Amino acid sequence: MSVENNNTDSGENLFSILISKFLPFWPLFVGLFVIGLITASIYLQFTTPLYESSAAIIVNDEKKGVDESQIMESMNVFESKKIVENEIEVLRSKNIIGRVVNDLGLYAPVYASKFFKDRSAFSDSPIQVRLKDPNDPRSYQNAEIVDFTYDAKTNSVIIEDISFPLDTWSKNPYGGSDIKFIENLGAPRIAKNNYYYQLQNPKVVTKQLLNGLFVGAASKLSTVVRINYLDAAPDRGNAIVDGIISSYQKASIADQNSLAANTLDFVEKRMEQVGKDLNSVEKELEKYRSSEGVINLSEQGNLYLQNVGDYDRRIADIDLQLSVLNKVESYVLSKNKTSGIVPSTLGIGDPILSQLLQRLYDAEIEYEQLRKTTAENNPILVSITNRIEKIRPGILENVRSQKSNLIASRSSLSTNSGKYNDALEILPEQERKYVEITRKKKSISDLYDFLVQKREETALSYAPTAGNVRVIESAEASVGPVSPKKLFIYAVILFLFLAMGLAWVVGKELLNSKILFRSELESRTDIPVLGELAFVDRPQEDLLITKHNDIFIADQFRQILSYLGTYDFQKSVQTIMVSSSIAGEGKSYVSANLAISVALSGKKTALVDMDLRKSGVSEIFGLKNKPGISDYLSSTASLQNISFKKENDLDVFPAGKKALNSSELLARQTLADFFSKLKEEYEVIIVDSPPTSLVSDATILGSFCDKTLMTVRHNHTPKFTAKRLDENVSKKRLPNCSLVFNGVKARGIIKQNYGYGYGYGYETASDLKNETLADVLTQKINDVKRFLGVIKKYIAKQKN
Repeated sequence: MSVENNNTDSGENLFSILISKFLPFWPLFVGLFVIGLITASIYLQFTTPLYESSAAIIVNDEKKGVDESQIMESMNVFESKKIVENEIEVLRSKNIIGRVVNDLGLYAPVYASKFFKDRSAFSDSPIQVRLKDPNDPRSYQNAEIVDFTYDAKTNSVIIEDISFPLDTWSKNPYGGSDIKFIENLGAPRIAKNNYYYQLQNPKVVTKQLLNGLFVGAASKLSTVVRINYLDAAPDRGNAIVDGIISSYQKASIADQNSLAANTLDFVEKRMEQVGKDLNSVEKELEKYRSSEGVINLSEQGNLYLQNVGDYDRRIADIDLQLSVLNKVESYVLSKNKTSGIVPSTLGIGDPILSQLLQRLYDAEIEYEQLRKTTAENNPILVSITNRIEKIRPGILENVRSQKSNLIASRSSLSTNSGKYNDALEILPEQERKYVEITRKKKSISDLYDFLVQKREETALSYAPTAGNVRVIESAEASVGPVSPKKLFIYAVILFLFLAMGLAWVVGKELLNSKILFRSELESRTDIPVLGELAFVDRPQEDLLITKHNDIFIADQFRQILSYLGTYDFQKSVQTIMVSSSIAGEGKSYVSANLAISVALSGKKTALVDMDLRKSGVSEIFGLKNKPGISDYLSSTASLQNISFKKENDLDVFPAGKKALNSSELLARQTLADFFSKLKEEYEVIIVDSPPTSLVSDATILGSFCDKTLMTVRHNHTPKFTAKRLDENVSKKRLPNCSLVFNGVKARGIIKQNYGYGYGYGYETASDLKNETLADVLTQKINDVKRFLGVIKKYIAKQKN
């Protein structure tokens, strides 16, 4: 019994299923594999490799504890602490990137012309291109590729026979802003390639640069910011990354210096005004001294002034405490068992009062919390209420006691302060005036000294030039390209091509409307399948097994006959009708070879071509124009005239003249007499009948036969036809019907063997003596392994 790849045994593993399904198509997958390798190689050849330039800086982040030394902080009072996330956005801002584009002249890239693809000539181009106004839109309206040559002897650039000197602004020959060619320092003086440049809008270049730029923190807790950029030219990538850092530092220093300049300007103007006020006060003091004859204040006047000030401060402090105590008293008196915010005891130095207020507040909070969940008469709630009522009298007593003491103190201080005020009034008027002028002078003098100090601090802020960032890694490009990744490209393209092959194989079989597998046939009918017949690719005259002498094909027919019971000596089957559902399923081929197989076994066999409309058996044996069954049934020929001996023990009865009224001929008594005579003379009778779906001939012939064999042809019989086999056989009343799966082809691309079960191949008969199916599969697998080893070495070589 054959094994189909769609109906696997329970013991089969996934590997055996895949082998059985896809191994026959191994040439397709090998071809796709090779095409994939070639495609990947071509893709990598024409894809520009990208190098990654990387640098790192440290940002002073106030949230993460990064700070400068006290000396540097005192020198730079205007430097503010940064936040890493904000600085990352600044580094990625269009202003910073746009400045880099303008500084490096990236809006006018220079390329070297190559046969297959052009490459960037940022490093080896002898000149660089600059525009006077890069933002002039006229320069890019009709921007085209501009070929140029460099003359090292005259230090000039030649465009369309026009010479442009280096380092000189010249009129742009294509319109727009003036253009200048500058020497590319570090590049060879002699041009070794054909160069050209093309102007691009700086905004577009900035956007493109942002697409290849990564700026991010090295880790969540780190203030190190890493800057990575992908570029086809490593030197250009390094220049861009370094340019971003430099532009960022310059912008930071410019902001800092701008703030310092504005501050310094304000301080200078303020100092000028304060200096005028100080000169005015000094002149007033000098005038007062000369007019009033006052030299110094008396020690007594200074003492009186100090005492008056001290008393005034103490009285104000007492007033503050009384105010606080009044609020506390008001809070306690106004509370009605409800919680609230306890007034502040600021200025009250009594810890007992603070403790009492805290206890009252805690009890009220506890009362509010319990009141929401318990009844009013709850013992706990009543206990808290009693506690609150006991605390309040204590607080009131304490507050009133302190108020009484503070009022007494304030009265005493007011009396003493009045005495000193009276004493001051006694002092000479000129001395009091002198003190006022001196105070005014001191105030203005202190303000002037403060402004002088701030001016010096502001001037020192110009000194630092590193800004608030520190470069810890300068830009450095990767040793090799980071994109495209060769192994990844090979893997993806090979996977896509192999997936295409898998999809083609699976789709080709799933979307086919014809019967391809024996399992499909068995799932659509309950009629048993006796066996399979391999496809024979031979001319019609060589279809008989006696012509091609193929042992394997002959054995398949003998196996079907054994299943039919033809070789059963006790109760042998005598009459077998071979038919099909539709035309072209190979019933005549099956009938002829079954008859020959029986005859070769020594049994006297008759092969009767009952397809009176299309005589397939007659054509196979070269009896198409001979008298046959139709002539006999119409009584125009005798039985002896229509019998032709073709092989030992095989007689063939051709169909005879084509009859369109075959059903009428078969309905005559002559047919019954014909079969009676055949059964008396022959041991086995093979009847080739017309297809069952076209005419009713098979129904008439079935009554004279012991068994019926229906042929279903691989990749020819529609699936819907196979699904109706049960109904068709039942209606036609075909006796003991069985099926044979005919014309089974080998699966795959190279069909050098017979397809047995459409998926498993047996070698030709000459090879069957030495090889088994397992040997064939093992050999195929070893071939594939050797091929994969060659491919692996090739990929490793490409990687190196």
